[in-house]
Amino acid sequence: MFKSKSRDVITPQSEHLKLVGTLAMVWGNEQFDSPLIEKNSMIMGMGLHDRGYGYLDNSPIGGMSDEEWQVIAQRGFNMECSDAVVDAIVKYHIRRLASHGKTDIRKALFAEFAQGVEEHLKRHNLSQVQFDRMDRITDLLDQISFEFCFDIPASGSVSIFSRNRGEAEVSVHYHVDDGEINVTPWPFSMDEYRGYLVAYRKEGYPEKLDPVILPYHLKRTE
Repeated sequence: MFKSKSRDVITPQSEHLKLVGTLAMVWGNEQFDSPLIEKNSMIMGMGLHDRGYGYLDNSPIGGMSDEEWQVIAQRGFNMECSDAVVDAIVKYHIRRLASHGKTDIRKALFAEFAQGVEEHLKRHNLSQVQFDRMDRITDLLDQISFEFCFDIPASGSVSIFSRNRGEAEVSVHYHVDDGEINVTPWPFSMDEYRGYLVAYRKEGYPEKLDPVILPYHLKRTE
C-alpha cells in the first residue's frame, strides 16, 4: 500500500497496478513503437507487475523489512499465468526490484530471480533482447504510478528504446503533480486520458473502508 505524503489516505497496490495497466493500454504512437507482443499481454503483464500483494494489502511501500518483502516478491515471481509473456514481464520487474538492494537477502533474491528469468525465457522461447527493452517501459509506467500514489509533486525519467528494431534511446521524462501527469516526449496513442484510482481513509483500513476518489489527467503538453 502507498501512504499518501500529503493527506491521511492509503492507495492499495491493486489500484497502483490499475494505473500502470491503463498507461500500458495507451502506449505507442508514431514516435514510440508498441512492443511486438499481443497488446493484452502487455496490459496484463505491466498491470500485474507486483501481483504478490493482493487486493487490499497492508504492506507499506518504503516501510517493510527485507524479510517481509521477500515473501511478497517470491509469491509474485512464482505465480503462474496462462500467458507466458505476462509472467515474463512480471518476473523481469520483480528481478529489477531485487537488484536495488545491497543486503544479503536482496542479493540472494536477485540471484534466484535472475536464474528464474533465464529459465523462463528459454522454456518459452522468448527473446531476451525484447524483454530487456520492454522492462524499461514497465519501469517508466511503474514510476509514474508510484509517484502518483504517493500524492506529492515528483519528476523522473527512464531511457526507452523508441523503436523495436532501432538502437536509439530516448530519455522519457515525467512530472506528476496534483493529479496531472505530464510526459515528454509523448509516448502514448492519445493526447489525453482521464481516469481515477480508489484510495481509502487511513483510519480503520483495511478492516473498515472509507473510499476516496483520486482522479488523474494524463495530458500531452509538448
